[in-house]
Formats: sequence, C-alpha cells, structure tokens
Amino acid sequence: MTSTTERQPSGRRRARPGSRHARRRRGAPTGGDVVRGTFRTIGELLFTAGVVMLFFAAYQVYGKQAQTDNEQSRLDQAVAEQWEAGAQGPDSEPLPGTANSRLYIPKLDQKWVVVNGVGPEDIRYGPGHYPGTAEAGQVGNYSVAGHRVAAVFWDLDLLGDGDEIVLEDRDNFYTYRVIETEVVTPDQVRVVAPDPFDPEAEPTRSLLTLTTCHPKLQNAHRLVIHAELSETRPKSDGMPENIADMAPEQAE
Repeated sequence: MTSTTERQPSGRRRARPGSRHARRRRGAPTGGDVVRGTFRTIGELLFTAGVVMLFFAAYQVYGKQAQTDNEQSRLDQAVAEQWEAGAQGPDSEPLPGTANSRLYIPKLDQKWVVVNGVGPEDIRYGPGHYPGTAEAGQVGNYSVAGHRVAAVFWDLDLLGDGDEIVLEDRDNFYTYRVIETEVVTPDQVRVVAPDPFDPEAEPTRSLLTLTTCHPKLQNAHRLVIHAELSETRPKSDGMPENIADMAPEQAE
C-alpha cells in the first residue's frame, strides 16, 4: 500500500499533493481569507448599491420625460382652449395647477406651459408661477419655479446675459433679456420680490425671474435667472422670429 505522506529530515511527515491530508489543509480558511472574503462581499454590495443609485438618479433625470411630455401636451391644449374662451372674470382667482402662460427659451430649444402655483403637485410636470407675483408683461416680477430635471430646468445654467426668454399669454408675446444670474440659499425670498434688487422699493420695471435647484441633483441652493422685458408683440403680428419654429402643435 502506498503511503500518502513523505518523511522529512526533521522527522515530520509532509502530505503528498492531492492526498486527503493535503486537501484538508488547503480547505481550512485562514484569518486573512476571512477578512479578504468579508471585504470582497462588502465591496460587491457597495458596487451593487452604487449601480442601483445610479439607475435611480438616471430615472430622476431622464425617466420622467415621457410623463412630463404627456402632461405638458394636456396643459398646452387646456391653455389654448382657455384663451379661446376668453379672459377670466375680474374677481376669479386662478386655480393651482391650471395653465397660466407659455414659456419659451430659444437658446435651450425648450418650451413649457407654466401652471399656477409652486406646490409639489403643481410643478410635478413643469414650471409654476409664484402666486402673488406679477403677471406676464406687467410691472413687477413674473416669477417661476421649476425642477432641475431634464424635462424642465436641467440646462438653465447655460443662460447668460442677453439671452432671450419669451412669455406668451392670451393676447401678447413678451420677450425678456437675461440681465443677471445668481446662486442663493433657499431662504433668499427677495429674489421673487417685485424688485428683487431692492425689495423695499416700488417696482418700476417688468421683470421675469426663473428659479430652480442648484447644483444638479441637489437642493442646497437655488439658481436664479433674472430678465427684463425688452419687447411686447401682439399676437395679431404673429409669433416672434426667435421662437417661430417652436409653435405649439395644433390639435386635430
């Protein structure tokens, strides 16, 4: 019978490779093996969690595009019907979530229907008009809030001085030009005051202010775009040239 061990000079026996004794020795985990295995498991879990978070972030940024597009189409039809029916009565208050105006940003090739109100449900699928601020074209500060998502104000930071923003109401198109960009903390409510540069003063200009979270995917600060009215164009004169290719689709 062949022995599974070999005698060593020291008198100890060494297991032959492949023998039962060798297999048993190799199979016994050491302390280092346990530590390495633990770290490997933790690393795999962290990687998996990172991938899940990445997919969640991607959904937050891009996944809601279809939902927003559908809701914006519905609002676009609603605002067209509202304007065709005529102006609201003098004592009527706009209902939160209902259409207020159309907003165009030619540089970003983006347009939205702005709704009344800035509550979570109001601005879920588009920008909202701060209650109590000026209406389009009026002296004061027409102020708008929107989420920092791909379907809304994701690229708002690309706007700079002189860039045009257009508001549309029942009767006119109002072209504003960007005059200032700032990043503030959420408590800086003066940015939506009638005169955001001098909140205590009586407003003398027609301004437009857009606000959104900053930086992207965070809400520690607010990105604020201020613009001033440069032109009012009656709808009877047609759409302004800078947004002519962004005309709303006509319902069949």
